Amino acid sequence: MTGMLSHLVIVDLTVGLGEIAGRMLAELGARVVRADPGSHVAWTHGKETGDGEALLASADIVFRNPGRDHDALATANPAVIDVVIAPFLPGGDKDDRPASDLTLMARSGLMTILGDPDRAPMTMPGEQAYALAGIQGVIGALTALHARAASGRGQLVEVSAYQSAVLANYREPLTWAWIGRVGNRTGNLLVRGKSGVRQVWPCKDGWVTWALVDNPPMMRGMVKAMGDAAGALVEIDWGSILVADVPRETLAEWEAVVEAFFLRHTRAELGAMSAAGGLGLSWIDTPEDALASDHLAARGLWRDVDGVKLPGRLWVSSLEGGA
Repeated sequence: MTGMLSHLVIVDLTVGLGEIAGRMLAELGARVVRADPGSHVAWTHGKETGDGEALLASADIVFRNPGRDHDALATANPAVIDVVIAPFLPGGDKDDRPASDLTLMARSGLMTILGDPDRAPMTMPGEQAYALAGIQGVIGALTALHARAASGRGQLVEVSAYQSAVLANYREPLTWAWIGRVGNRTGNLLVRGKSGVRQVWPCKDGWVTWALVDNPPMMRGMVKAMGDAAGALVEIDWGSILVADVPRETLAEWEAVVEAFFLRHTRAELGAMSAAGGLGLSWIDTPEDALASDHLAARGLWRDVDGVKLPGRLWVSSLEGGA
């Protein structure tokens, strides 16, 4: 898997926005060259530092931000796949607007739904709009490779970071298009129907994720696992109600019973109950848990880069020596 693109030479001219694109293809074996180490070590390790400008006339793919003339690149290298990763689509009505990852996240609507309703909107850790644009850049580049193989001609791919973030926020744009409703932050509630159910819970040694849902077998399984601690939940006929339409005040009473039970058990205990009974519960790892995970280490997820533990290979094939 890691050598499937070893025949490709890629020049990475991106700065911040889209840097992860070259990293993804480097993990698939492509030779990716850039002139400097880049702004994100996690996005640029696996690339070579060299004279990318000298390779433009022979490169298979160029990842870049706006500012260069495509026709000049194509004249010098008619087979080049020119991937432009921009804040907004080049030539569009927002083409000349200043943008940052923060403003792109805000415009996409993702920040509208992140966080608690009684507080300011939030963004996610890292530069997510920039990363999403890089992922779309990879998809575009690989699609263009297929088109070049069929036509023999180079290709131009233009990626909007704004549109990439909107695509990740698929639910709210569709809700607006269908019913004209703007999404709101709901915090720890998953809102369905007329009410909302809690999703994240404290337990004895951390946090788990689970929710009261319209799944009678799962609800009955949880009540059974809780035993005597289920209290009034034993009396509920889960097959005859619609949890999504139960008043929030009633759900809060039921959830208080569940929370008291979770607080008496560890993540591992609750995870084992879920696996045995099909309860739909998962425990939540902390960053420290992920870094110390024997499972992730066995899969080769981590790589030491200048003394820092960073994600390593993004894909592993069963054909690679039994990996």
